[in-house]
Amino acid sequence: MASSMLSIGVSGLQAAQTALATNSNNIANVYTPGYSRETVELSGNSGEGVGTGVSVSSISRQTDSYLSAQLDSAMSASAALETHESNLSQIDNLLADDEAGLAPLMQEFFGAIEGVASQPSDPAARESLLGSAESLAGQFNAFSDYLDDMDSAVNSQLGNVVGDINNATSQIASLNEQISLTRARTGEEPLGLLDQRDQAVTDLQTLVGVEVQEQDGRLSVSLGNGQLLVNGSSSHELAVQSDPQDASRSVVTYSVAQGVTTAIDEDQLEGGTLGGLLSFRSDSLEPTQNQLGQLAAGLALTFNAQHAAGIDANGNAGEDFFTLGSPDVLTTTGNTSGSKLVVEFAPATQQEGEDFYSVALTGDDYRLSLDGDKYQLENQSTGEVFYYDYDSDIEISQDGLVFTPEGMSDGDSYTIQPTRNIADTFGVAIDEGAEIAAGSSDASLDNRNILALQSLQSSDALGSAGSFNDHYASLVSQVGNQTRQVQVNLEAQQGLTQQLSAADQSISGVNLDEEAADLIRYQQYYQANAQVIQTASTVLDTILNIR
Repeated sequence: MASSMLSIGVSGLQAAQTALATNSNNIANVYTPGYSRETVELSGNSGEGVGTGVSVSSISRQTDSYLSAQLDSAMSASAALETHESNLSQIDNLLADDEAGLAPLMQEFFGAIEGVASQPSDPAARESLLGSAESLAGQFNAFSDYLDDMDSAVNSQLGNVVGDINNATSQIASLNEQISLTRARTGEEPLGLLDQRDQAVTDLQTLVGVEVQEQDGRLSVSLGNGQLLVNGSSSHELAVQSDPQDASRSVVTYSVAQGVTTAIDEDQLEGGTLGGLLSFRSDSLEPTQNQLGQLAAGLALTFNAQHAAGIDANGNAGEDFFTLGSPDVLTTTGNTSGSKLVVEFAPATQQEGEDFYSVALTGDDYRLSLDGDKYQLENQSTGEVFYYDYDSDIEISQDGLVFTPEGMSDGDSYTIQPTRNIADTFGVAIDEGAEIAAGSSDASLDNRNILALQSLQSSDALGSAGSFNDHYASLVSQVGNQTRQVQVNLEAQQGLTQQLSAADQSISGVNLDEEAADLIRYQQYYQANAQVIQTASTVLDTILNIR
């Protein structure tokens, strides 16, 4: 009986030691990211009579895979919205600034025009107008530079985020291998490695939204389009390269074969910091750049057209008041050698029944391609496509633009960004106040032409986009509304994430109060089993001392 007591006590003592070690490990890792609370499962040893003690049947992690997947997905969406919101807020603050924005400078510029209209022969009024024009041009340039810097920052961040994604996928693949080897070698679950793998998946989800599946104890990870990032113990890297259709724009690519990569559709890269950067660029940054350029181009073209209809103080016909560059034409990689496309802004015109000049610019981007014997001009914002029969001398006029292709062959294509960077080229062309063509064709010092220039402020000079003030107010409102919408979505998503995190922690998190109580309980369990061993030892000594 004493030997039976001794073996039972030893088994209990060993079980208590394991429970205390597990309990201590929980306490030690209470602040370890990704750690899942571990519990000890005990089972009685089978035997005849009173039994043969206790053994540890397993040590398991307390996790809910379904809840964890929901939390990872929520965190991915939150990370995307946070990235989008932090960048978009910068544009919102820039455009809506009552002191440094374009609105007060445009008001000042047209106010200076009114000053010349009141006193067309006053040199001081003319110089004041010239100074206001230069301030307005400087602000257009500054805004354009700021947005260009944001675009460059996005390209740079894409490279950093993709590098982090590759590190995470490589880590998951390595952990897949280590977990499989440990299971095969020991027959036990490598709890620490499983925690590390789950944390690596969580880290990856905050970088980009992915789909995760488990098969035979290994995780496979793929993008929304099914392209595998992790397959067993192997990982597939992403890369950042220049867009074949726009060398200034970075795109994320996937290696489909050795030395062969393909650009990933941005719609398949949702969630995480990467998805947030891409959605900010396509939904917020680029449209803002285009619309800012649309305002600058419309102002320059209509003002120049009306200015040319007047006479300056020297009796000369009005020349261009503002300088303006040409639309950006981007050559697609692989175009035929010698192929060329020239795109210019169509001059502002006076529509029938109107006494002011206007333009038909949309602020959209286009792609012109030659498909067989047809030119295809696609509006990349609306998806509308215009077709034109092939002609070596063709000149295509559309949406305030004139396209002149030269030497294009079947399959050649060009991306046209008419207004993306045009605000950077906006400037003042005249050097002296006397060159302001305020007068009409028969009197250089009257104010009829300057009044016509002043009327541009309230006319629909931008065609369907309305007046200059209307267009800028619409841009500010659009960015402001988008910012508020993203902020509302972010708050809602963060609330959901917090709820899911609390639910997940209630299962897998370490509660120090519970662990402290378990520590006392397991300590008493240990002491009790030690007492059993001591009692068994006393009984044995008594038996051995019987003579």
